Amino acid sequence: MKVLFVLGSANPFPGAGWTRIGFLAEKWSKKGHMVEVLGSFTYKSFSRRGAKKLGSVSIFNLCFSMELLHPLAFVLNALVASAVSIPLLILRRPDAVIVSVPSGDIGLGALMACRMTGAKYIVDYRDEWEDYAMGLVRFKVEKAFYSMIKKLSTSMYNKGQFVSAVTHNFIGSLQRRGIARTELIPNGADVRTFKPLLTGKKSNVFTVFYSGGVGGYYRLDVMAKALKRLRESGARNIKLIIVGKGEISGILNLTRELGIYGLIEYEGVMNDKRNLAKLIAEADVGLVPYDDNPLWKNSLPAKFFEYCACGIPVVATAHEDSLLAELVEKHQIGLVSPPMDEEKLAEAIYWLYENDQFREDAGRRARALIERDFDRNKIAERFLDLIRECV
Repeated sequence: MKVLFVLGSANPFPGAGWTRIGFLAEKWSKKGHMVEVLGSFTYKSFSRRGAKKLGSVSIFNLCFSMELLHPLAFVLNALVASAVSIPLLILRRPDAVIVSVPSGDIGLGALMACRMTGAKYIVDYRDEWEDYAMGLVRFKVEKAFYSMIKKLSTSMYNKGQFVSAVTHNFIGSLQRRGIARTELIPNGADVRTFKPLLTGKKSNVFTVFYSGGVGGYYRLDVMAKALKRLRESGARNIKLIIVGKGEISGILNLTRELGIYGLIEYEGVMNDKRNLAKLIAEADVGLVPYDDNPLWKNSLPAKFFEYCACGIPVVATAHEDSLLAELVEKHQIGLVSPPMDEEKLAEAIYWLYENDQFREDAGRRARALIERDFDRNKIAERFLDLIRECV
């Protein structure tokens, strides 16, 4: 079977989108399927344009896009994506096209190309990108534009084979929009790569670990202020390890101002999943520092699954009625504190710091949860079975 993924990024990249799509692409290609990925590039990632091979997966970063929310930029990005996708679909003739959104502009352009060429497509809905865009823009005309885009997207989603979504909450949201066929294909972790340590920790330092984008809606500044409170309360053998890219200079400058620079360890970007898994497994707690945007109530970030698979508890800043809080509390795999509240976050981390037995038990429960419900290997097999039924 020939499968073409569309993911509007300079692929591969260290982020949740590629973590999901890259795993599926590699997994299916090893089973003998021809898998290709159409991506994009911006002026910042101009050097990553063109074609490349990653194992047996072909990657084409061919769609130029502008990283702007302005409606005109969205339209131009979608038109470029459509213009690039049409000849690729005609030449490569995939049996199934999986359009992963966000990004919405590249995704919508690819969907239009599928409609024009008659290609069978599936929409992989990873985030409520339409509502997020409406929340970011300021002017009424921009909000009206993205409201129109949401209606257009709904129509395009309904014309595909089905829409896969990463959480039950997203499924409910899509069904309320009138999407006829939806399938739950959750995120998860590769339990063969992300796994607990076989031996005990070597360090006596209590380590909080964060992996992912730095800045934006992940508020490491709140964690930095919580760390200062922890040090002032007497918990001096605590440190924060950060892996990822983004606004790291701002965070490091803040830690200097707070006088806690020595408590931060920045490991840069880590593309090797085995090395990342080893660092996570050696930590005591995994951090998910969401801001207070209510949109995240329906989300489960990739880092959450990786922490759990490595057998460490999670400390998350999330709304009480969020899906993340529900999972953490129901399965007793960590603690949740209110978003944007450094004092409560410090209290949660200190409680975990003081309770070794809970951390150990929570880590075992977290690993069991991933093995049972969120093993990416099993998820990839189910997704592939659903695609076979369509083609």
